[in-house]
Amino acid sequence: MKVITLLTAGHIGGIETLCMDYAVHSRHDNLMLILWGDGHVDELMIERGIRVMNLHASRRNVPETVKKVMQVIRDEKADVLIAQHEAAMSHLCLMRAKKLFPRIHTIAYAQLNAVDMIRADEKRRLWLRKAVLGTSLKKADDVVAISQSVKRSLLDVLDVPEEKISIIYNGTDLAVFPYVTRDHASDVLELIYTGRLIPEKGVQITLKALSEVSDRLRFHFRIAGDGPYAEELKRLTDELGVSDVVEFLGSRSDVPELLKMADVFVHMPVWAEGFGISVTEAMSSGCMCICANNGAMPELITDGRDGYLVGREDHAALARRLDAICLMSAEEKEAIALAAHERAKEFSIERFVRDLDDLAERVVVK
Repeated sequence: MKVITLLTAGHIGGIETLCMDYAVHSRHDNLMLILWGDGHVDELMIERGIRVMNLHASRRNVPETVKKVMQVIRDEKADVLIAQHEAAMSHLCLMRAKKLFPRIHTIAYAQLNAVDMIRADEKRRLWLRKAVLGTSLKKADDVVAISQSVKRSLLDVLDVPEEKISIIYNGTDLAVFPYVTRDHASDVLELIYTGRLIPEKGVQITLKALSEVSDRLRFHFRIAGDGPYAEELKRLTDELGVSDVVEFLGSRSDVPELLKMADVFVHMPVWAEGFGISVTEAMSSGCMCICANNGAMPELITDGRDGYLVGREDHAALARRLDAICLMSAEEKEAIALAAHERAKEFSIERFVRDLDDLAERVVVK
């Protein structure tokens, strides 16, 4: 079976990493089709032995880009077309493919909650984004929601027929994030965040919490990642007086090694996070995770058993939780870490690939 996965830009990110893992482990013949020419994700895919094609297409010339995609589908004699991003271009291609090739199995992915997919806070052309995405999701043969939270948003915001929606949790290559026993008796609690630096990810909440803990010198917070919000976060760090316990690492390729050195992974998204691969990576490696009780986070973590949940944007509650962890015994910390590792096994890359392969193989009744 030939499967084509549509990716928009060529920059590496969580979705692109997931697609690479899928192509490596899938039992199908996969082609990764990149629409834009920027970035170097195609080079990384080729290094891993993945078939990839970069169209270097135009963002503005919609008819020409759609035409190029249709030609690839025709040449490849593709059986399945998957649109991974919420970009309108991907969904226009999905709809056009279904019209030209009625027998192709189209799968539309929802990697974000619906309000974030349509960028509801950007009023300009909101009606158009909502119309394109809503129509595409309704016309697709199958829709993948990456969590129950995402599924609910698709039903409420875009009126996607429930029978079309399958929940397939994103997967983590657990072998890359093995469990490591920590020195839980250490006087300093090592905190970490890995991911993009944008306001929606909520790193500013953690910084505010560190300014409110009973003794900030008991904590060391590493921030691994980059993005448009980085300079503002650095400014806030100085303003809050926590620069002595905060370290900005920039973009890193050694995240597994960084997680091994951390005790606690903190993720306080302001938006309704659709899943949280960085969270399951941290759980797999044995980090205790503290996350906002928002979006899909309660689907990953059971509060008090394999991690902790605190209120969204509640930096005071986060500070209290950090202080409480400092007072826990080494045995109590180890129990949470082990439970987190066991929970992460439910979000393995093998399970993800199997579920998506099974969905791709499902016969679509015409």
